[in-house]
Amino acid sequence: MSNSSPSAVAPPLWQTWLRRVGAALVVLLVLAVAALWLGLDPWLRRTLEKQVAEQTHGQYQLGIGSLRTELWPRALHLRRVVLRPTARPLADTLPRLTMYLGRLDLRGLGVLALLRGRTVPLDSLVLDSLRVQVLALAKKPAPHPTAPLYQQHPLRLGYLALRHLGGTFGPKAEPTIQVTRADVEARDILFTKAGLADTQRLGGAATWQALVRYPQGRLGGHVLTLAKASFSTQQQSFTLDSLSIEPPAPGQGKPGATQVTLLLPQLRVRGVQAAAWQHQHRLRADSAIVQQPRFAFRPPAQAPPPLWQLAAPLARRTDLGHLAINDGFVAIVGLRHKPVMRHFYATGRTIRVDSLGGQANQGRILYARSWQAHSGRLTAVFRPPAYPTSIERASLDTKARTIRLTGLALDPIFSPVQLNRRTGYQTTQLRVRMTELRAQGFDFNLLSDHSHVRVARISLEKPWLGLNSDGRGPMGHNQSVLTPEAMRKLRLHLEVGRLDVRNGTIAARYRSAETPRVGTLSFDRLNITLRHLSNNPRTQTLANPLTGEATGYVQNRCYVQAHLRAPMLDPQGRHHLWGYFGATPFSILNPMVKPTKLIEFKSGIAQRIAFDMHIDRRRVAGTMQASYSDLKIAMYKYKDGELKKPLFKRFLNGLLNGLVIRDNNPRPSGRFVTGEMNTRRELRSSVFSAWRQGLISGGLHSVGVPQKIAQKLSQNNDTVPLP
Repeated sequence: MSNSSPSAVAPPLWQTWLRRVGAALVVLLVLAVAALWLGLDPWLRRTLEKQVAEQTHGQYQLGIGSLRTELWPRALHLRRVVLRPTARPLADTLPRLTMYLGRLDLRGLGVLALLRGRTVPLDSLVLDSLRVQVLALAKKPAPHPTAPLYQQHPLRLGYLALRHLGGTFGPKAEPTIQVTRADVEARDILFTKAGLADTQRLGGAATWQALVRYPQGRLGGHVLTLAKASFSTQQQSFTLDSLSIEPPAPGQGKPGATQVTLLLPQLRVRGVQAAAWQHQHRLRADSAIVQQPRFAFRPPAQAPPPLWQLAAPLARRTDLGHLAINDGFVAIVGLRHKPVMRHFYATGRTIRVDSLGGQANQGRILYARSWQAHSGRLTAVFRPPAYPTSIERASLDTKARTIRLTGLALDPIFSPVQLNRRTGYQTTQLRVRMTELRAQGFDFNLLSDHSHVRVARISLEKPWLGLNSDGRGPMGHNQSVLTPEAMRKLRLHLEVGRLDVRNGTIAARYRSAETPRVGTLSFDRLNITLRHLSNNPRTQTLANPLTGEATGYVQNRCYVQAHLRAPMLDPQGRHHLWGYFGATPFSILNPMVKPTKLIEFKSGIAQRIAFDMHIDRRRVAGTMQASYSDLKIAMYKYKDGELKKPLFKRFLNGLLNGLVIRDNNPRPSGRFVTGEMNTRRELRSSVFSAWRQGLISGGLHSVGVPQKIAQKLSQNNDTVPLP
């Protein structure tokens, strides 16, 4: 046996050949892949550009700056993509727009699913620096409608991002909508028929998040600008920051249309169910908070449609659990009354905006189940421009059915003389102060549904009413509205169960035609109660009229008590007033009668004066029983700025006191004389003037003045010229 090792056995020839062939195939495969790789990008770029031209029927052309594919990560990268309309399009079935895309990055493309025509999975799609300029919408429908895109190319996308998005809509010179920058993200997008129909998804995506900065738009001539808007389906939130609306410039906009000015620092909406809005056309949210809105608008020439009709294009129905308006400012411009509300706070609950929510008898007030509101100073102009009016604070609660107004004031800007000259007839100047007005049992639902007012009780605390008038000038031509029969002419139903006036004051000032001196008279510490103040024909009847009583003091010295019974709907204006004055000297009337009537009560004490008058549209009639003693009067003549008693006046005073005026009632013989009220009612004057006429007529007759003269002295003179 040999000691040397045997040599290695040579491999079979076919194995060697197989290795060589395999190596050659690998080299050829590498060369083929390299050739494919080097030619794929240009081919894909040409294909995309060609398909855009074909599918748009020559209306658009696509330009791609660069295209790069990555086979292993299944990625596609585009740079500087431009889509623009052709110079002479063959059709006009697509919107006219120009688009520039800085970059597009696509990763994780499911190639096999794409080749097999199945739902294509895609990890992410990011579009950066996209600018779109839409000049006009399509004017014609497509000649050959195609299937929706989600049916042609079903897709499941894990992540979508649109970064630095911007664009315009409308003409270049004055676009309708302009967006400076927007960023949008979406996750788990199922771009299929099932995904788009999924009621838990919005636009086929599980979540959306968007942030828009500095958009601007035009609507109805108004310019809308916004600093920022954000939206998140995951947080169920929507926010607007610094929204402003500017009205059209003078001469622009639709004539007679609403004009709005708005500055809204912030609007926050929480609990937004965006998927329900898409699939049910129903917008639902838990709460909305409006911060410091500054809102002014000019009402349209014609009444606009109800809110639910205006909101219908946005949502068939809107449900909001809670609405809060904080520190608002509201002004209505273009009206002669110029109403303004400052520091306005309001809270509405369970709001429903649709046709049913806006119908009557649904238990809703302005679409909400309840409202609570309070405000700072409210201003307006009553009988513009004569009486600026203000309320320092106001509050209401529809659930508690209460209204409270504090610090009421009505201040005239014209003197009585100026008012007479402006109107052409005698006009009383009003001045009002009131500490508080409270309304309890206010039926807000009746007001909202039928525009009728029903209140269980109204209380007026410390009202002060100033009446300042000038007797020079004719009486007006129109009938007074301060009469019981005027209630018949009100279009709305007014029902007040009880009206209370507490610690009120009426201060009257009057300048007669005979003298420039002003007379004064006051009613102090007034307490008034009226019951059943109503013009509802179902409840206001002859058997159930308005009733009331009042107490107070004349010139803060003479106690007075009065009772009233007035059927408010009696076409004849009939009502009954009776009461009495307590013990007082007649001289308390001198501050009024001496400068205006040139008569002075030199002496006289009234123990009690009882009156009973019946009033209708033609006359004031009744009786006055005055118990008094030692009555003496003096008559004066105004000359050279002074009140004088010339010889003739002294003689006349002696005749009056000796022959006409009764010194005492009852007379020394014990006979008691009752004065008769008989004076013509002037419908151009208020009912308070009619009461005054009756008291003057009865008072003069009770002290001895003949009835004809008493009647004439109690009535107004309609022949005095304007000052």
